[in-house]
Amino acid sequence: MLRRTDGTRRSVAVLSVMTAAALAFGLTACGGSGSKNKDGLGTAAAFSVNDRKQFPMLSGTTLDGSKLDLASFKGKVIVVNIWGSWCDPCQAEAPYLEHANEAYRDKGVQFVGIDTRDNNGQAQAFVKAKQISYPNLVDDGNETLLGQLAGITSLASVPSTLIIDKNGGLAWRALRPVDFNDVSAALDTVLSGK
Repeated sequence: MLRRTDGTRRSVAVLSVMTAAALAFGLTACGGSGSKNKDGLGTAAAFSVNDRKQFPMLSGTTLDGSKLDLASFKGKVIVVNIWGSWCDPCQAEAPYLEHANEAYRDKGVQFVGIDTRDNNGQAQAFVKAKQISYPNLVDDGNETLLGQLAGITSLASVPSTLIIDKNGGLAWRALRPVDFNDVSAALDTVLSGK
């Protein structure tokens, strides 16, 4: 039988605390560039109708090579998820987002992903493996799409999920991984006009 000394117990305890802290940080966000705005990391917030910032109608190329302009979804509620195939929390939340996409598709809601800091082949494999059916814009290595979101969301937070109301205003923002309940509760509120 192996006997632990007090020093060994302390080392194991310290290592356990450090591991838990690292995991919690990793689950909060995969992160990004250190120089980018990090306000609100790890939070989710709803914005009242009068306090909503206009969301830029992004456009670009999708993972399948087609062109997409968010302006084509005018009048719909848009859910934008910023992700990367390299991000473990993105992997975990993807099934919840697809489930919400299916549940709200016929209620005037359009889901769109923004794949960032990624390899196209790995991103395409991610979308296929997770059976994601909504379109995904590809952000280039210079973060051209994310750069347009400065002041709207933390550019350091991957994953993040944003809900844009029918008038193009940012209604809800999660700078952390989400699950189906998070997204559906937020969508129900936004769809009710609140």
